[in-house]
Amino acid sequence: MDDQGGDSVSVWRVGGAARVAGYVIPAVVGVKALIGWAGWVSSPGVETTRPAGLWSGLAVGVALFFWWTILRVRLEVGSDGIVAVNPWGTHRLRLDEVASVRLGAWGAEFHHGDGFKTTAYALSELAAGTAQDRRFSELLAAMEADPTSSPR
Repeated sequence: MDDQGGDSVSVWRVGGAARVAGYVIPAVVGVKALIGWAGWVSSPGVETTRPAGLWSGLAVGVALFFWWTILRVRLEVGSDGIVAVNPWGTHRLRLDEVASVRLGAWGAEFHHGDGFKTTAYALSELAAGTAQDRRFSELLAAMEADPTSSPR
């Protein structure tokens, strides 16, 4: 993927069944809300308005939850550095800040020289036991492709 500056940026997102669920579950709840409103159109009244409104609110809540926890989560590696967008926040690291990288239970762990670490949730596969070795090797290759990155 090319950034606007022309630099190559590698991007990883949560994949597999979790990503599919992030789209399917909100869609199913949204369809249920639409069915509720279709029932209200055919028979307007309080007894049809309340369930349609409740399903609509639930659909919005479910969509926001899955977007926040799965669909927006990503890891970007480019010459500018590393951007890890996690559900709990966005972390930006320069490549020279990273002393080592390893694959942990919750994703790629970028260990800093000062002892802290930043975890990129996008490579965790939501701790579903799915092997992330191939994606992790792609990450290491992308980091090694940049001549300013530190050795692993």
